[in-house]
Amino acid sequence: MVIRPIRPSDERAVGRIAYQTGFFGQSAAAYFANERLFAHLWVGPYFRGGGFACLVAESEGEILGYVLGSPDPGQYGRSLRRVLLRMLPRLTPLRQTWASLPYLLRAGRYPSPHADWQQFPAHLHINLLPEARGLGLGRRLLTAHLDLLRGAGVVGVQLSTTSENRAALELYRRLGFVLMATATTPLWTPWLGHPAEHLGLGLVLRVGEGGGQEVVSSV
Repeated sequence: MVIRPIRPSDERAVGRIAYQTGFFGQSAAAYFANERLFAHLWVGPYFRGGGFACLVAESEGEILGYVLGSPDPGQYGRSLRRVLLRMLPRLTPLRQTWASLPYLLRAGRYPSPHADWQQFPAHLHINLLPEARGLGLGRRLLTAHLDLLRGAGVVGVQLSTTSENRAALELYRRLGFVLMATATTPLWTPWLGHPAEHLGLGLVLRVGEGGGQEVVSSV
């Protein structure tokens, strides 16, 4: 099993994994019908100038998982806008695009909580295929990513998850992430059947220059 830097040619495979794991470890098809649009939105910005220290786990030429991140919210936002401008004229098939709108509208209405962006300017997300879980790959990917951020002088990193992701939460805890913000919203209610507790976690990467180690907001 190899952990290596991401390549431009990995975009399709990484987008496929993002879609296959985008609903609490299961397929995002439950709430997002357009797989191509999903991959563009969730993965595209990291391949078009918004990413840094992005890595994949590969075995015998097959990508089994990834960690994507950006060290600067402004940089990521500009990349996301480029992706949107590039893909909007190509939103096909239209039926699947319309079927995906309920989630996008709800996500805009019920945003996830986050830590202070000045204290924790970097963000990341990590996903593994089901068959790759429990092998220590998540820890290897995340540790390698954090080491690259530290080497680049990034002061802090944050991520957003939910209380549903219990295994991931344990990994984050072991690597030093702490709870910075919480919000219980109905974003996922149509698909989960109940509200989910959104969690914003943060990790100080440079002692004395990051944020505090306590919850900063609760909604």
